[in-house]
Amino acid sequence: MDFRDPIHGFIPVRPLERKIIDSRPFQRLRHIKQLSLTNLVYHGAEHTRFGHSIGVMHLVTRAFKAVVTNKDLFSEEQKEWYEQILRLMALTHDLGHAPFSHGSEAVFPDSLVHEDYTDNIIMNTEIADYIREIGQEFVTKYGEEYNITPELICSIYRGRNISNPDFIFLRKFLDSELDCDKMDYLLRDSYYCGVNYGRYDLERLISTLTVYKEENNKNLYLAIEKGGLYAFEEFVLARYFMFIQVYFHRTRRFLDKILVEFLKKNLPDGKYPEDIDEYLSWNDNVVWRLIKDSQDKDEYANRLMNRRIMKCVYESPTHSEYNDRRIFNLIKNELEEKFGKDNFIYDSADKLAHKIPLKHTIDSEQDIPEQAIPIILDHTKTPGTISTESGVIKNMTEPINIWRIYAKEEMAVRAKNLVNDIFNKMSS
Repeated sequence: MDFRDPIHGFIPVRPLERKIIDSRPFQRLRHIKQLSLTNLVYHGAEHTRFGHSIGVMHLVTRAFKAVVTNKDLFSEEQKEWYEQILRLMALTHDLGHAPFSHGSEAVFPDSLVHEDYTDNIIMNTEIADYIREIGQEFVTKYGEEYNITPELICSIYRGRNISNPDFIFLRKFLDSELDCDKMDYLLRDSYYCGVNYGRYDLERLISTLTVYKEENNKNLYLAIEKGGLYAFEEFVLARYFMFIQVYFHRTRRFLDKILVEFLKKNLPDGKYPEDIDEYLSWNDNVVWRLIKDSQDKDEYANRLMNRRIMKCVYESPTHSEYNDRRIFNLIKNELEEKFGKDNFIYDSADKLAHKIPLKHTIDSEQDIPEQAIPIILDHTKTPGTISTESGVIKNMTEPINIWRIYAKEEMAVRAKNLVNDIFNKMSS
């Protein structure tokens, strides 16, 4: 059957994949917003991990076919097997997200990340049975070596399974600077937020995906034809602008901070449960009920329910350096000394624009865990790299690093005046 998607149109879903989508763990994603509390800033951002997961499955299928079609890389059996593995990895990759997605990950139990919950859900719920069903279809059709298990899906996605070099290659479709997860969320997030920052030429990017294989080396690299360079630059820039304009928006960051503080006070032991059955009972709706019930006695809940936003009285440059951090600390100390530390909230938002290393060659197996992306050139058998062929990428090496100070409403004007005075003294 097909799912109608606002980003990709009709998305074909196979019968046994539909069982996964209809399962309780996957249906929970209908109640996990993709962008946390961003809908309180961009009101259209009501989309969820449910649609995103199906969208990534669709894109990874398109990307894989674009790379392997008309190339003597794999047998027909391997192509079918690898495609199904990729589809399952994409479909299940976000099952472990907490309520409000990344917005509340700060209250995970110690050392756990959402991928750990994803592994647990894939291997210890009905999802495991449905994956094994799919695996048995392949065993019946092609033999035991083509089995698909929950353990296989998790180990490839987490990069733990390198027994087959092709698995390292497959993982690049879902975890690299050129992955289908980013391809989907940029288009989806920009669409629902009503902004243009995240748009790029998807068709051109996918059509120029290819593979590079060194002579005398069994490793495959996900690569781009030279004609796709500008589409890839557009893709990287789209991600950069989405971070500084949407994901790191000052109000969205404030709301996430307030949400985390509320959860620390109101969750049992201040953390989400480790037990997977208990964890699956938590979604955005459950947290909102808790917030609503607490709004008369909890300041954080009251702020969230009534969208009471503290005033941002200081914001550093987008690419803060050592001196900017020194200025932040100076302002922070003076504000606390004059008004008291309980009247302020601090935030730091940091992200690399990309993780593409400044490589000049693709020359050894040590490149595999890195994010080097080969560019297939017309005039030589040896590929270039994104770093050497793209001036845009080469110059985007400074991380995004924004420091902010929020003040309570009753003293926001005085706090802002103090900040202005500090800067006036520094410039005089």
